[in-house]
Amino acid sequence: MRHDVAGLSPRYPSIQLRFAILIFLLLSSVLVSRSQDSLSSADPILRAMSDELSRSISELQFKDLEKPYFVQYIILDQERYRASATFGALTGSDINRARYVQAQVRVGDYDFDNSEFVTGPGFQGPPPAGITSQTVIDDDYGAIRHALWLATDAAYKQAVEQFARKRAFVQNKTRGEPIPDFSKEKPVTAVAVRRGFEIDKGGWENQVRDWSAVFKDFPEIDESSVVVEAQLTYRYLVNSEGTRTLQPSMLVSVEVDAGAEAADGMRLRHWIPLNAANFDQLPPEREVAKAIRQMASELTALRSAPVLDADYSGPVLFTGQASAEMFARVLVPNLSGQRLPLTDQQQAQATRSELVDRMNRPVLPRFLSVFDDPTTQRIGNQELLGHYQVDDQGVPARRVSLIEQGVLKNFLMSRRPAKDMPQSNGHGRSGIPGRETAQIGNLFIQSSEGKTYEDLKQQLIKMCQEENLQYGLLIKALVGDGRSPIGAPVLTYKVYVADGHEELIRGAFAQAIPIRSLRQIEAVGNDAFVTNRLTGSNELPTPTSIVAPSVLLEEVELKRPTGTQQKPALLTHPYFSKN
Repeated sequence: MRHDVAGLSPRYPSIQLRFAILIFLLLSSVLVSRSQDSLSSADPILRAMSDELSRSISELQFKDLEKPYFVQYIILDQERYRASATFGALTGSDINRARYVQAQVRVGDYDFDNSEFVTGPGFQGPPPAGITSQTVIDDDYGAIRHALWLATDAAYKQAVEQFARKRAFVQNKTRGEPIPDFSKEKPVTAVAVRRGFEIDKGGWENQVRDWSAVFKDFPEIDESSVVVEAQLTYRYLVNSEGTRTLQPSMLVSVEVDAGAEAADGMRLRHWIPLNAANFDQLPPEREVAKAIRQMASELTALRSAPVLDADYSGPVLFTGQASAEMFARVLVPNLSGQRLPLTDQQQAQATRSELVDRMNRPVLPRFLSVFDDPTTQRIGNQELLGHYQVDDQGVPARRVSLIEQGVLKNFLMSRRPAKDMPQSNGHGRSGIPGRETAQIGNLFIQSSEGKTYEDLKQQLIKMCQEENLQYGLLIKALVGDGRSPIGAPVLTYKVYVADGHEELIRGAFAQAIPIRSLRQIEAVGNDAFVTNRLTGSNELPTPTSIVAPSVLLEEVELKRPTGTQQKPALLTHPYFSKN
């Protein structure tokens, strides 16, 4: 016979035991619910932000002027390491620490406040909200409150002045259907645990030396650099709606850049970007070295490749990285529902999404759908850099279906409402506090009719035959270039109609691809290339990911090079000189 402790039956516990169990469960529940609060109170930065926020909400107001209806503080705490080398020699290695504080004060109300108002010519986008400054890096409660106090005072004075100018501006203006200036969101608490920033400085110095030394095997390459950069950023946010967040963001990048000169003096560049969420997600050292060697071989081959001899207008097949980059530059800027700021400047219309009036209308072929999902952390074994829990305005991330079977269904939204879209959908993002706009996280372009590479190539050839073209163009790599709207084609090939062989060419300059041209996508691949990109500021970038198939466009324009080239170098590369 089984006997229980103290003679109690398991089916009929005593009143005392039942009471003890109840107390235990209640205490456990309280401890769990307060675990994040205890983290907040233990962190002097969050404590300083919360205390100064409470004081600002209750006391901040000029006599006879508007009292703030919304106050928000953001603090960015950043540690950064950067090492660089060229041809096996170190050019830099340093660790930096910085902290930024931003205070945002809004007066008026959610329907009409001081934000998003621009006067004067030449603005490049929505004006920054609030006051941002660099501050102390010590976890000194008093010093942090002092920095917040100064920023809040300046932000409030700025807000009152902006509100008066904006109200005067609209008094004699005829306004259409009123749209709120700011969305009211539910409070969120998401406080992560801080961790240390550990860097093997000596190890990474040796690694960049080794990777950059690969270029010493390629005499035709006259410039090269390998840069490894890691930054750990903690983004603190507290606001008067009750939101409290502390979100860590680790970014690690390896950027390889090289330049060469053709015999006719044309400058050529190639570039490899590798971006990850930590060091473990970078490719193994040997794979990176192999990629650098491949890149150097391609750049060397470009030196002797023929120049595009005539302007081209016809079918173009984008594969791999080039396809993802093309979508990033053509489609992505038009997925934001961010409305324009209030202004009398006509040039503002240039920043307006070209899809804003095409809701529930076709914008892509029926076999393509597009959605953005920051909540997805990886695809297979590949991490997605655009993953986040809450956006930079403290709104939970969520999946947004943007284009369904070619038809536009939604836009990405921040806390700046638009017509028929009054709330944020968790996509208010910017590395720089106060400049948050609606941006992608993880963008997926998916097809129901994917084809193999060979099928796409054969379709390209068939389209060229129908247009009496001797060749079509294939682009495998695009790099950032301020002169070209879609980037500079690096690996561009002629695909000859006669026999299908591919010939590497150089000098092709890509013209803009209008967003309407994407409706003429003829076919897509059954592949899915993942590119992790960093956008915005170099110091405070915004990580994003794009997952896209290869695409065959009906018509793209590329121009041949014009003008004279610079004269070739007079002396040989000293690394390979016999003297």
